[in-house]
Amino acid sequence: MKRRFKSTLRLWIISFMALLFWANLSYSGSAQSNGENGQVEESVSANLSIQQMNEEAAQLYRYALEQDVEKVRGSILRISNGLEHISFEGQTTVEGIHALSETVVEVKEAAVRIKSDTAALQQASAKLRLAADSLANPAKPLWLQYYKIIKDDLQALSLAANQRQNASALLSRYAALEEHYETVRPAALIRREPYEIAQLDAWLSHTKGLTMGKQPDLSQLQAMMMHGEELVNQLFGREKDESAFVPFVQGPDRRAAGMFITSVIVATLSYAGFRKYRAQQQGIFPFRR
Repeated sequence: MKRRFKSTLRLWIISFMALLFWANLSYSGSAQSNGENGQVEESVSANLSIQQMNEEAAQLYRYALEQDVEKVRGSILRISNGLEHISFEGQTTVEGIHALSETVVEVKEAAVRIKSDTAALQQASAKLRLAADSLANPAKPLWLQYYKIIKDDLQALSLAANQRQNASALLSRYAALEEHYETVRPAALIRREPYEIAQLDAWLSHTKGLTMGKQPDLSQLQAMMMHGEELVNQLFGREKDESAFVPFVQGPDRRAAGMFITSVIVATLSYAGFRKYRAQQQGIFPFRR
């Protein structure tokens, strides 16, 4: 009787411990799941806030093009207030956040001037539009579309130097290049390494000095153009000779080529297997050391 009681008691103790272990395991899994869900919800919330800011910046840019200063002021106020509630953790660098904040301030200053400068307001709004889009669409941001524009500016400045045009023409060509670069600079700083921006900034500063003199150093300016193209290619993620490296077959023919190559390999292996089979049947074996 005592032995049966002890056996029953031992069974109850084991069952109780198993129940405790299962409850603890379930609680830990639930807590971990809740934590992961909380992180996902927080990330989604941050992305939604960035997306809302991007939509507001796009609307602001349209107001600037329409020269509706009052609506621009209301829109930039909403963006400025919304920045306080957006989490930029994992979205960009400190330099990128600083560039975005500077752009917001620039639009504010352009919108509150007593005598509105339409061109300055539109450029500042374009900067903010591209910067917000760079945050919201890291894979295909709009600022990358400026690659051809800036390359054309570089070629125009290089041509002016080669033709030995006067200082006024050189300065005009440089001004167009600088304006387009400054428009995309905040957006680029959000997605690129700070040293890449610093290199291009230094190049522009030196090039500007060469174009501002009464007698520009054309030979040095021509030498600077090649380096400028390399820096621009690097900024926009373009390789210098990328057009030389193209697929062997493009489009639908690429699949056909793959099937053809596969068929050749299969046929070769089949023929080799058939030869080996015949050799074995005839008593001929491959030589081995």
